[in-house]
Amino acid sequence: MTKTPTLRDVAASAGVATTTVARVVNNSGYVAEETRERVMRAVAETGYRVNSLAQSLKRNRSNIIGHLLRSTLPNPFFVKVARGVEEHALSRGYTVLTYNVQNDADAERRGIETFLGWRADALIFSTPISEANLDYAIANRVPVVQVERPRSAAGHRITVRNYDAALEAMRHLIDLGHRRIAYIGEAPGSQGNDYADYVERERFGAYRDALIATGAFYEDLVLFGEAYQIDTTTAQRHGYRAMQALLGRPDRPTAVLASNDLLAAGALQAIHEARLVVPDDLSVIGFDDTLAEYLSPLLTSVRLPARRLGQAAARLVIDDLTADQPMPGQHVVLDAEFKLRNSTAAPR
Repeated sequence: MTKTPTLRDVAASAGVATTTVARVVNNSGYVAEETRERVMRAVAETGYRVNSLAQSLKRNRSNIIGHLLRSTLPNPFFVKVARGVEEHALSRGYTVLTYNVQNDADAERRGIETFLGWRADALIFSTPISEANLDYAIANRVPVVQVERPRSAAGHRITVRNYDAALEAMRHLIDLGHRRIAYIGEAPGSQGNDYADYVERERFGAYRDALIATGAFYEDLVLFGEAYQIDTTTAQRHGYRAMQALLGRPDRPTAVLASNDLLAAGALQAIHEARLVVPDDLSVIGFDDTLAEYLSPLLTSVRLPARRLGQAAARLVIDDLTADQPMPGQHVVLDAEFKLRNSTAAPR
């Protein structure tokens, strides 16, 4: 059986003390550059591997961040968040382990327990599903960050200003001359949680406020659908059916604001099947900008800063881990951005 190389083997090969090797492989303490290079050559030649588990037990720190991802399909928003988390964490020497919970509270709990068993230093929820699970994680004394749809004020939170960008989208339609503007989305309050519901409140609130200001708010043009938030695979179907219903009305809308790109994609399908053309016959605006550049026509949408949300979450949790004292809960708010493309025009 081949003997596993040890720290002492590396020291003998490099002609230095074992303490010098330890300083090099742990990146701690001063070592002359020439000596460091000699040690690293010896590490490569002997095939020595750092025992990360032993190190983590000794330091009571694993340099692992557990990322509980709400879903990966069909909405790529969370994948972009995950990329941002990994980018910032890796730049600061942390490894990110991701657990895809697929909108299931029981799976979320299993993910938390798995990460705690692996001695993860911190947890990021993108986004949390169960407040009870969130409380359980915090009770285990690890820093926690909630991304985009928090369930409580516990731990750290990263959210987005939806209202201002949604209002800009509505003003764009109104300035083009649209007055019969429909809304396809989820009802405010459908999350059953005041913190998580802020997304729907802000998006629909901007739609409503803009039209009330122009005297053109029509309740019959608002189509809410709650099921797709529980199972996002139904989002496109809801957008499709809602648009079919709107097109079947004698005084159909001239424009539509959808509360995410999946809903907008469904609406575009229904419009196409009705032999109508976007934007000549109807203007369409999406929200989140996850699919907008892959649709035809290129979809005007409100871009959520998914990647920056992930980067901000990783930055915040690592700052907490490296602070002299545990940080009080922070609330960071990022801006969304209105992206004008080819799916809007003046009504005919």
